[in-house]
Amino acid sequence: MNAFVVVGASSVSEASSEASEVKAVEVSSSEGRETEECRHVPFVTLSEVKPRVWLTLAGCNFKCRGCFSVAREVVGECLSVEDLMHLVKRAIRQYYGRERVEEAVITGGEPTLKRRFLVKLVSCLREIADWVVLDTNGYLLTPEYLEELLKAGLSEVMFDLKAYDEHLHVWYTGFSNKKVLENIEYASKRVKITVNTVFIPDIVGEEEVERIAKFIAEISKESKEPIEFRINPFRAEMSREKISRDPTEDEMLRAYEIACMHLNTVIGRSCVRERKVKEKRGWVTVFPDGTMRRRTLADYRRNVR
Repeated sequence: MNAFVVVGASSVSEASSEASEVKAVEVSSSEGRETEECRHVPFVTLSEVKPRVWLTLAGCNFKCRGCFSVAREVVGECLSVEDLMHLVKRAIRQYYGRERVEEAVITGGEPTLKRRFLVKLVSCLREIADWVVLDTNGYLLTPEYLEELLKAGLSEVMFDLKAYDEHLHVWYTGFSNKKVLENIEYASKRVKITVNTVFIPDIVGEEEVERIAKFIAEISKESKEPIEFRINPFRAEMSREKISRDPTEDEMLRAYEIACMHLNTVIGRSCVRERKVKEKRGWVTVFPDGTMRRRTLADYRRNVR
């Protein structure tokens, strides 16, 4: 049973203190403005396994207590879509010796903060990638926004669902998850989606995993394609706040088994595409100035501490 308790500013009603921030983000996501011509980019990442690229867009509307991403803050160089695509194309040619990649993943931070920028980026990526994926917390991805991205060529959406319980979601992110759940349900009917959740002992534990699995099972009845549910382990040493510990292997296995009681599309860990090879490999980080540097998970952990 989860030991999480809602206290103080954890209540849903007090999430209204974030109203001005939410409104500002929603406006920027729905209106075309001059400020939407660029996004801060700390780096682009290339896979050593297959021709695959991740584009990291800095800045996020959520303030997750267990966040490990360096891109939650506005870091890196402010690049236009044209500048970012130039960086990506040059890196692909230099590292892979080719003009196209199998997959491009747009991640963050939160990629949906600037709507016009993202729609244009998806359109440009489809010219060099066979499959374009959006990794998002889902808060701003309204049906209208999603339809625009689908027209631009988006292939898949990966939703990072922090929690199913609304009070817990407010405590963890600062925002209600009502919009998130609604947007996930709509997207499931229109495009291939994956739902990612981090197992956090005594916070997002077995009960939450089961609630999420049941939610996915329900919306899967009308989904366009089978919905994968990916359960990732919390990493305490990479967390911004000391909210929990690493889960044990037994806890992860139990969470997986519980989810499998409701779904047959459960995956135990993240980066599943990268884990299909036996050889341990890293990634190549490409910085805005074009500099490349090989990086392993251990390197990333050292950088976020």
